[in-house]
Amino acid sequence: MADSPTTRADSPPVRTDNLAPILPNVPLLSSAGAGWQGIALEQFRCPPFETPEYAYPDHKIAIHTHIPADLQVKRTLNGRVQVERVVAEQVIVVPAKVTHQVQWDQDAEFLILTLRPDVLGRVAYEAIGPDQVDLVPGLPRVDALVRQLGLALCSELELNGGRDQLYVESLVNCLAVHLLKTYSAVPPRFPAAGPLPPSTLALVTGYIQDHLDQALSLADLAALVGLSACYFATLFKQSTGTSPHQFIVQCRLQRSQQLLARSDAAIAAIALQCGFSSQSHLTRVFRQHLGTTPRAYRTSVT
Repeated sequence: MADSPTTRADSPPVRTDNLAPILPNVPLLSSAGAGWQGIALEQFRCPPFETPEYAYPDHKIAIHTHIPADLQVKRTLNGRVQVERVVAEQVIVVPAKVTHQVQWDQDAEFLILTLRPDVLGRVAYEAIGPDQVDLVPGLPRVDALVRQLGLALCSELELNGGRDQLYVESLVNCLAVHLLKTYSAVPPRFPAAGPLPPSTLALVTGYIQDHLDQALSLADLAALVGLSACYFATLFKQSTGTSPHQFIVQCRLQRSQQLLARSDAAIAAIALQCGFSSQSHLTRVFRQHLGTTPRAYRTSVT
C-alpha cells in the first residue's frame, strides 16, 4: 500500500516525570518501566492543592478514581474559569499546548494519561489527515468510555506489569479513535471497513500461530499487510468477528491446552512457550476464559 504512515509502534516513550513540578506527590503507579509507546499512565493520590498554570506538548487526560461526595474544583482551561462539582465518570481532556490550572479542596485520587499527538496522527491518517488533528479544549464532561479505557490500562499495569503490549496497543487505538470522534475540531470520516482478502487473513493468522511465544505487536501485524494499526484492527475484526488481541488470546489458550494435555512440561514453561508473561498470567487468563486453572485442566484430561 503506497503513501501509508509508518505502522510500527515507534513513538518515543512518553516522559512521565513532567508532572513532578506540578503535583505535590509522586505517582502511586506509573507505566514508566512498562515499555509503552506513545502513551503513559500515572496514578496519583494528592491532598488539597493548587497547581501552577501549565501547558505540555502532549495531550493530558485526567480520570478520577475516587471522588468525595462534595469535592469542589476550580479550573482554568485555556483562559476559561469554572468552579465545578466532580461527578462519577467525568473526565477532562487537555489538548497539547493548551494552558491549564486546577485547584481542589479535598484529598483526590486520579489517573493521568499522557498521549503523544503523533499517536492520534497515525490513527487519523485514513480519516482526516495527520496534519489536521486538532483537539478542542473543553471543560470536564461525563465520558464513560474514556474512563473505562483508562481503568483497563491501569488494571493491566497493576496485574501484569503492562507487559501485554498488544492489549495496550488495542486500548490506545480505541482511545485515539474515540478522541478523534468526540473531541476533534474536524470530525473524522473513517473509510468503510470490509473483510481482509482470504490470502491476507491467512498470512496474518499464520504469522500469529508461528510466533505465539513472542511479544506480538498490533503495529507489526499491520505492517505485514501495509496498513495502519487502527485500520488493520478494524478489518481484522470484520474478517474474524473478534479483535486481534482476543484472537491471539484464544490461540494461546488453545496452544496451552494442547501442551498441558500432551506433555509433562512445567506449567511455567508452557506459559512462556504460549506467549504468556508468567504462570500466574496463564492461570488468570485460564480462569477468565475457561473457568478452571491449568493444573486442574491437566488433571482432567490426562
